[in-house]
Amino acid sequence: MKRSTIRTVEDILRDYPKIDKYIEQCEQELRYPVTPVDENVGGGRAQNGFNDSTERLIITLDEDKRINALKKQRQVIDDCLDEVGPDTQAIIDEQYFRKYPRYTLTGMVENNMLSVGKSRAYKLKNLFIKKCAKGLGLYDL
Repeated sequence: MKRSTIRTVEDILRDYPKIDKYIEQCEQELRYPVTPVDENVGGGRAQNGFNDSTERLIITLDEDKRINALKKQRQVIDDCLDEVGPDTQAIIDEQYFRKYPRYTLTGMVENNMLSVGKSRAYKLKNLFIKKCAKGLGLYDL
């Protein structure tokens, strides 16, 4: 697998704890858009037009590419996390989900935080990244 693909998946994993906040921000931007001030005083707008803003908001929320991409990322990572064992879960939590990781992968093995050796720990991490990349459509053969 290319190094750039690995880096992309690692960046997505680091953003995973904040995905719900990103989705909420995108939805708020769509719900409350910034409208420019109309300085055309008395100029040509109908005052009795039909207001379909609620319908447009629902359609916009369903079709927004950023929100759908974030939801897909969250779903793929959730599915991958559901299929792994406790050692892989501990590796991913420490390496990617913590704001300030306390241990490297080698440090986790040396401090007996994992029940596997160093080479197996690296294999578990790489398998998880490959599975996430494949689920995200980033995996290249």
